[in-house]
Amino acid sequence: MNGQRQCGRILVGAFLLLWMAWSGSGGIGIAWAEAESVRAVRVHAGAEERAPIDRAVVDFILISEGKTPGEAEKKDEARFAEVRKQVEVVLGGKGSWRTSEIGLMPVMSEEKAKREGREHVAAYRVTRSEAVELAEFTRLPELLGTLFAAGVDEVGGVEWISDRAESLYRKLLGKAMVKAREKAECLAKAAGAQLGPIIHIQEGGGPVQPVARFQRTAMGVHQGASAPVPISGGEMKVRASVQAIYRLW
Repeated sequence: MNGQRQCGRILVGAFLLLWMAWSGSGGIGIAWAEAESVRAVRVHAGAEERAPIDRAVVDFILISEGKTPGEAEKKDEARFAEVRKQVEVVLGGKGSWRTSEIGLMPVMSEEKAKREGREHVAAYRVTRSEAVELAEFTRLPELLGTLFAAGVDEVGGVEWISDRAESLYRKLLGKAMVKAREKAECLAKAAGAQLGPIIHIQEGGGPVQPVARFQRTAMGVHQGASAPVPISGGEMKVRASVQAIYRLW
């Protein structure tokens, strides 16, 4: 009889241990987590305004070739000096420059490689990536026209800069947060619950770069430094968004 009781106690104890392990590793815990998720509401809200563009940064590329590395480098320096001279003449020196990369690499001749069965260096190429920042945004068409007239190989893109974008973004975050709480209160009321404290916030957004549209004229690059170049711009959108989770009571 005592042996049967002891066996029963062992079985009950083993069952309790298994139940505790199961609940701790996901069983009851999962059910509790699901119950907790029902007691919260997740909302998303955003705000948007426009900010005037103050400055612009134009990226462009120059590609120069020579029979030797030295010749390629000299051509590159001469071309860049000429481009910079033309830009500064038109803009009156109102622009800041920065070099992002200068690369030198051999150009292989595929024709000779096929004929001779080995690689052959036909020339050396210098690729220069430059950027010029324009303090007066309204003169951007002149800058682009000058770059095209100077014969740059590629205009990589235009970055618009608004000195007020950061402060406006912080202001919009506050507006988005107010909207998020209003949404959460509406949902809580519809669900017959009370809105509790916020338990999670995630921000998003920032300045939205407008698309710049510019091109050489249909007849090619005009003579002179003021080739007309159509662009879009003037303002940029600044967006802020928040995702928030509120407790429900």
